[in-house]
Amino acid sequence: MMTSIYSGVSGLKAQQTKLNVIGNNIANVNTAGYKAQTVSFADLLSQTLSGATAANATTGQGGTNAKQVGTGVGVAATTTITTIGSTQSTGNANDVSISGNGYFIVQGGGSSNYQFTRAGNFGVDAAGNLTVNGYNICGWSDFTIAADGSYVFNTDKAVSPLNLFSNGKQVLAASATTKSTLTGAIDASAEAQGVTPATAATLGSADNATANATGLTAASDDLTSLAGATITVNGTAITIQSGDTIQTVLDSLNAISGVTASFAAGDGTNGYIQLSTSAAGSTAALTVSGDNSVLTGLLGATTGADTTLTATGTDAVNPTGLIDTSNLEADGTTTLTVYDSLGNAYNVQVSLYKSYVDSSDPDNPVTYWQWEADTADSNLSVNGSGLLAFDKNGKIITTNDTYDATPSITLTPTNSNASAAAFSVALDMTQVSTSANTASLTNTSDGYPAGTLDDFSIGSDGVITGVYSNGYTQPLGIIALANFTNPAGLLKIGDNLYTTTVNSGAFTGGVIAGSAGTGSLSAGTLEMSNVDLSEQFAEMMITQRAYQANSKIISASDECLQAVINMVR
Repeated sequence: MMTSIYSGVSGLKAQQTKLNVIGNNIANVNTAGYKAQTVSFADLLSQTLSGATAANATTGQGGTNAKQVGTGVGVAATTTITTIGSTQSTGNANDVSISGNGYFIVQGGGSSNYQFTRAGNFGVDAAGNLTVNGYNICGWSDFTIAADGSYVFNTDKAVSPLNLFSNGKQVLAASATTKSTLTGAIDASAEAQGVTPATAATLGSADNATANATGLTAASDDLTSLAGATITVNGTAITIQSGDTIQTVLDSLNAISGVTASFAAGDGTNGYIQLSTSAAGSTAALTVSGDNSVLTGLLGATTGADTTLTATGTDAVNPTGLIDTSNLEADGTTTLTVYDSLGNAYNVQVSLYKSYVDSSDPDNPVTYWQWEADTADSNLSVNGSGLLAFDKNGKIITTNDTYDATPSITLTPTNSNASAAAFSVALDMTQVSTSANTASLTNTSDGYPAGTLDDFSIGSDGVITGVYSNGYTQPLGIIALANFTNPAGLLKIGDNLYTTTVNSGAFTGGVIAGSAGTGSLSAGTLEMSNVDLSEQFAEMMITQRAYQANSKIISASDECLQAVINMVR
């Protein structure tokens, strides 16, 4: 009789435990990142009245089962359900949810070095610490800047509390401009405002070679058909012999002082000999005479009855290429905003002028543009100019140091800003091109004035980016996440925190969000509790009835005991 009472009492205790868990689940239905729990039961040790017996073939008696009476029920386990809760948009950029199985790492509790949480309702205290419910969020703060300008965090170190003001990040010191990149196109159809440099005298024409059908394809072509013919260049006669090739004639021509000869492929099937003077200018001249068949067949000349060809070079009026732009309108401009070491801002205008076109090689003309850097700011002195060269396709030529596409200009603060140091800015103009009827130049420059931290944002990879009053942005740190072999084995310690246990798996260090199954971060959202209210209410009703049933066992056993007591009256 007493056993049934104790069984009922154990049932009451077990159902009360389950009701406590259900109550806690319902109470935390709006707790960010809360994980619901379930209760499972197991029967207690049974009292064996008699053991089992085997069948006896001799007596013909069959086997019997053991006679056991249970002594009640106990709580076998309370299990944490680690499924990911739904996300809720909060409109607060400091709120963060995790899409995977990771946990935020915090410090500040007294139970262990690190604690863990799914709650992402972050804030920043007066000292700049990134916190959740008063606990410090951990991650990494140290980073280096790679050659491509990207930021690389040192994630090999142990995680530590993140402070957004550390290492002077609350106030950003001014940084002088060191480089500026120009991009875009300048108008190729603009009129050249300089003069053509000195050119050499040249003879030989691809168009005429095609028109005359010279039939020459290579310097090795045989010229026996012209044997006995004579060509005289600048007074030196060359007679073509049987078995001579174009190369033989080229060798003889190149032996003449002041003359350069080469084979030009022309249209590929009608080549010709290109003659030019080694010197340039009006004193450079070519006089070629000879058989008409030689002049038309080798030079591609159109001579008619005249069998003498002449050509002279041109003088260079402006051999340096630089022109006076004081009264000229620029063909392209862009304005750089630059800063000195104290954060003073200046506008520097880079102007480009189409200077001249070099057509000495008609197949590969080169266009020269003059650039100048200047400013209207009385507090800055700027000195910089030079030439750029562009090929026939409008691409800038970077293989000639004479026309430097990456020059540097020196800027010296003066007058009221004279206390700032002079600084140099490297101009990268390799991305500038020429294009017909197009003039659009833009630039990007580094450097910035001093600024204070105004705001910050958190990326999906956990990088915290600071936004400063000067418009500049830079990383402040990166949030680390933890993952565990058995998250359900973590121990709840209150304040939405967990610590490790021997059954959860050890904390082996932080990882970057999005790796090792931790999931990426989503700013402006919070993970809601994964409690299902309908399921909890259903379990509560079942538990309530189970509790009532167990109480009936006690009351029924009590009545039976009362009947026994009444027997002695």
